[in-house]
Amino acid sequence: MNADKENLGKYLSLIKKVADWKIKDPTHHDIKEDVVQEAFIKLLKIGFFARNEFDDEQIQKQITSYISRTVQTCYMDQLRKLGYNRRLTKAERESKGKKYENIIKDQIGDVEEKVETLIQTVTPDQYIFIKEAYQWIKDCFESLSAGISNLNKKRFFHAAFWRLDDYGLSIKNLAEQFGYTSANPTRDLKHFTSKVSHCTEPYGVVVTSPNEQIQILLELIENSEAVS
Repeated sequence: MNADKENLGKYLSLIKKVADWKIKDPTHHDIKEDVVQEAFIKLLKIGFFARNEFDDEQIQKQITSYISRTVQTCYMDQLRKLGYNRRLTKAERESKGKKYENIIKDQIGDVEEKVETLIQTVTPDQYIFIKEAYQWIKDCFESLSAGISNLNKKRFFHAAFWRLDDYGLSIKNLAEQFGYTSANPTRDLKHFTSKVSHCTEPYGVVVTSPNEQIQILLELIENSEAVS
């Protein structure tokens, strides 16, 4: 399936519409085009457009849901690059009662509140897809992890893959904390993540930043269950 120019144009238009819906803060409008470009390039690189037919009504909801999550991730990436916000560690979230913290401009408001407004209430079909995506990642991770004989390496991968933010440590320091000795633990984690992604890709799920993507999936699931 080739991602021809007509289909690419339709996808780009959809990405722009999603970005318009998500980026409502007037102070963030100047980064909207950057978010759109980053999301488009990210989806193009993983072959998302080529693997999915835009006009296929049976998968349009899944396509929109995945693009929505990608745009949201790119939006948050842009805010972090500009120093607007960061995701708090587990201890900070418990003490402050929020998940994100503004680190430059107080006038932007409470980022946690804004993040909640960015999470679209998903349809039942989208909710099923999101839960399945999370389960695919979990199943692939556990299957590959089972083949690791080095217990410290296995524990390090689990912590870095699922709960990196909770530790508030760099990849190198996290590896040291779990007693995993490696010349380049970041490279090792990326290699393992690539294997997990290869396992999930047949289901339309590409894993690049696991800790971040998993948090988004969990927040979407939590948000959907809260309003159901």
